[in-house]
Amino acid sequence: MENPPIPVTMARPLIADVALAVSRLEAVHCPKTTNKGIVGLLCEKLTGIPTSSAKLDCMDGEVKVFPLKQTKTGLVPKETIAVTMLNKSHLQAQDTFESSDCGTKLKRVLYVPYLREGEMVKFFPPTDLTLSPELTATLAKDYEAIRAGFLADETLSSSTGTYLQTRTKGAGGSAPKTRAYYLRTQFITTFLPKTW
Repeated sequence: MENPPIPVTMARPLIADVALAVSRLEAVHCPKTTNKGIVGLLCEKLTGIPTSSAKLDCMDGEVKVFPLKQTKTGLVPKETIAVTMLNKSHLQAQDTFESSDCGTKLKRVLYVPYLREGEMVKFFPPTDLTLSPELTATLAKDYEAIRAGFLADETLSSSTGTYLQTRTKGAGGSAPKTRAYYLRTQFITTFLPKTW
């Protein structure tokens, strides 16, 4: 059965529209590449999210895809979820998680798990998660620890944070080092229902 056509618009969709579109997807061809973001770009294309410089994918939140892997005990999250690039000047100026770029991105997210099998990608039912006050406080604690470490001696460590961390992102080698915020796999297993 072929995937239903998704109407292409220039307006950013609502998370509910993207969730519905993802739920209708079957196995999708996605050639392997060195670009780790290719499945996210494919998901955006298939669900009508336009390419833009907007801070959020949707009018009312963000979409994050994450890979699963098969183990002896079943499917588990394969890796962390990239949230947004870290800007050191913003880290100095944005003193609360809620006012940060990272907090803005995570306020409401549609999390879309997927499994790659060769050249095919299977999307699983997504989870629409709006941060509760308790979860906001938990992530804020990690953000504040990351920020305090940076303000103290201008260092950032990937070991800081229980659920939210920073680490290098990019091509590696001699390329300039950039950092991004990531949600650890413990975030996925602790706060997202297992829909796979």
